[in-house]
Amino acid sequence: MVDIENLTLRQILSNDDTTKLSLGSEVYTPLKIFLKKSALDFHQYEIAKTYVLVNQVSSSSSRIWGYITLMNSEVVLNEGQRPQESASTSRYEAFPAVKIARLAIDKALQGNGFGTKMLDWCINHVKLAIMPHVGCRFIVVDAKRDSVSFYEKSGFVLLDTEANRSDDHPLMFFDLYKSNS
Repeated sequence: MVDIENLTLRQILSNDDTTKLSLGSEVYTPLKIFLKKSALDFHQYEIAKTYVLVNQVSSSSSRIWGYITLMNSEVVLNEGQRPQESASTSRYEAFPAVKIARLAIDKALQGNGFGTKMLDWCINHVKLAIMPHVGCRFIVVDAKRDSVSFYEKSGFVLLDTEANRSDDHPLMFFDLYKSNS
């Protein structure tokens, strides 16, 4: 049984239990493998930062119930999707972004809003901790095909190209500037 009242999101620690995350389908096995084998190394060596959903009252190693991994990126937008606030912004093709490299919720918590809460946390984190210090216009994600509607509900937009629309992991983006307006 999951004590959902005491779950908190924090940076991954070396003693976190990365082995029990269950995602309910073999399609998500790469997410489990990344958490077990690479998340801590990527975190420690500044490649990507992983934030884990754990029970905050756990004393020793914490079981991970979900996680989100973020890294720097850029997004190349087509003419119709580029920022149009000024002539100088609309002339660029690539724009600074934070990438959601991984997002996973244990099957015991799926359907209870934890994915949306982690996504909302990510958007707020980027707005408060990154945008005031470094140019960053977008959040991007290479969504699994069956997750596109999840991201759309939070305001993400599919990159509008034929190749992207048919991709197994289509690129989606969230405009942080427009969400501040």
